Amino acid sequence: MATGVEPYRITAGGAARWYRRDPLGFVEWAARERGPVFRLPDDGSLCVADPVEAQRVLHDAEGNYDEVSDFFHVRGGLLGPRATQVAIGRAARTTLRDHLAARRERLPAVVAELGEVSEWPSAGRAAAYRFLAEALLRPDTPPALRELMTLVVRRGVLIRSGGPLARTAQRALWARVVRAVAGEVRARRADPRPGQPGDLLDAVLGATPPDTPAAQVAQVYLLLFRTSVAPVGHVVAWALLAATADGVDLTTVPAESAVRESLRLWPVAWLMGRPVLRAHQVGDVRLEPGESVSVCAYLLHREERHWPRATRFRPDRWDDPGPRGPYLPFGGGPFACAGASVAQSLATDLLAAVTDGARLEVDGGQGRPHVAGIITPPTFRLRRTPTSQKRR
Repeated sequence: MATGVEPYRITAGGAARWYRRDPLGFVEWAARERGPVFRLPDDGSLCVADPVEAQRVLHDAEGNYDEVSDFFHVRGGLLGPRATQVAIGRAARTTLRDHLAARRERLPAVVAELGEVSEWPSAGRAAAYRFLAEALLRPDTPPALRELMTLVVRRGVLIRSGGPLARTAQRALWARVVRAVAGEVRARRADPRPGQPGDLLDAVLGATPPDTPAAQVAQVYLLLFRTSVAPVGHVVAWALLAATADGVDLTTVPAESAVRESLRLWPVAWLMGRPVLRAHQVGDVRLEPGESVSVCAYLLHREERHWPRATRFRPDRWDDPGPRGPYLPFGGGPFACAGASVAQSLATDLLAAVTDGARLEVDGGQGRPHVAGIITPPTFRLRRTPTSQKRR
């Protein structure tokens, strides 16, 4: 991938600016020029793209790394301990998995609501949100809060896109949402309703200690809300875009294979950081307590030794049960995303609904990805023309 920047012209400040502007382009260049273990320019953390070293970092049999996930860093501190984090993840996964199992047949209707022509990836996020709406907030939630969450999805707050003015407006809306969800937390604590159908907020409430500040509960809920909606829409969007670029007819490909391949090329957890607790060595680099190590799944998934024609979208590579390289689309080790299986299942079902009984045409999508936590595809338009043939 061309970056437009020559190695000899990179200064420390220039590298940091480049990394902030185009982190994927930077790590591709750094791995090519410096090898599979290198320092990131923004905070000096070590980036690991060597398969053996990556597995050592993620699975950490020597106790070199902190066991508390930084996913739960919220304003006011870290929501812990680890047992609480695990309980939250388990409760969230159960809630979303049950919803998917009970309402899977609604997905074709959700896709139909997108119309014949839709703008992606926003259409993917909207479809995921519509399908999950009652699992994210139960029907008896105050309408004002439900409308506010719809606004969050519609205005792209989940991906923090746009220029400085747009991001300022998004931060203001996010702060407003945190206050509104915290208010709902206090209301549910004051008036618990046993036996009512639970939602994601109930799952977080039930898994956190009762003295957890309402604002912290709200922030964790919103992190889970974000990671339940945006990645699903983006995985489907990337599959649609990549299939067009590489001449793959998605109507002839198992949706599960297409989703796996989409997640290989654009993993949700593309960079996974771990704080260092004990002095040790990774590759040729000596690490000290207080430093940080990041495993780069994006680079690991594009390693030609393990993934032939690694930059190509090839769903058929999943037909072969033979050995592959590390595959970590939702993280790995003790910090793999608790909802990974649900997200992958929903993305598979959503892609199947989009491709079933339709001829697909993609227009646009030639820009660079936007990276703000997750990798967001460039905007494109999808024309979905119904045909008489449907999958059986």
